[in-house]
Amino acid sequence: MSPNQATAIALLAAVAWGSGNVAQKTILQNLDGWQATAITSLIGAVVLLPLVRREGRGPLPQAQGSGPLLFAVSALFTFASTVMQFGYGLTSVANAGFLVNTSAVLTPILGWVFLAHRVPLAIWPASLATLFGIFLMAGANWAGLSSGDILSLASAAGFAMWTLAVGAYAMRYHRPALLTCVQLAVCGGVCALASLWFSSPPTWGALLAALPEILMIGVVSKGLAYVLMAIAQQHLAASTVAILVSAEAVFGALFAAIVLGESLDAVRSMGALFIILSVAVAARVPALPAKQAKA
Repeated sequence: MSPNQATAIALLAAVAWGSGNVAQKTILQNLDGWQATAITSLIGAVVLLPLVRREGRGPLPQAQGSGPLLFAVSALFTFASTVMQFGYGLTSVANAGFLVNTSAVLTPILGWVFLAHRVPLAIWPASLATLFGIFLMAGANWAGLSSGDILSLASAAGFAMWTLAVGAYAMRYHRPALLTCVQLAVCGGVCALASLWFSSPPTWGALLAALPEILMIGVVSKGLAYVLMAIAQQHLAASTVAILVSAEAVFGALFAAIVLGESLDAVRSMGALFIILSVAVAARVPALPAKQAKA
């Protein structure tokens, strides 16, 4: 796969996430955070099973010894996804979207500090420009941190570490479908048990009322988006992918304009422009620094 193809796949993941942003909020009208995360994650895992079987028939590197890394990916994903879902329920969609996407800046920082990744110089201003663009798209208005905002920041840190772990697994073992299926299954199972412990099983009425959001998040925002990101990370550095997928904020705004009739004012339009420029810079960065390719 060429770097341009990998970039296009990462942007498709951003489209898939952007299309599900509103559903992340509205699903909580009928299900709590544990229930929503459990059901959508398990649906995403089931959707990917045919791809896992097909992937297993191909000539792939031996996966012996991959268990600890696969566990780390799954644990980080479970933490970040669950905390994000609760964060969406305790703050505005705009604030949550902005704070979760600070992972675009945290990913290269954590990779550089803890893994000694060689981050291309262009990634640093692109990451900051991405963060500024997301802030503008969130309305450029900040009134302090709520509990939901703090959870969203914690989710961003989790997703940054998860992005680095996914990159390490994808580059070594080249099994994106297996990786995504396992992490979704683990997340779904943990959240299902937590739901039974802390609350109760959802009613049929609640499930039917939330069915459109369940399918959108489970199939598109989880099953499709995460496997696309893992595929891209076989060929692109984690810091580059983090910027590319932050374009979900722009695609989310486009979907909101098309489906809900919302419009972007001058400030939000400027934010979208910053993100688009950052994505353009990230797309020009060399595909994979040698330091990370050997990780």
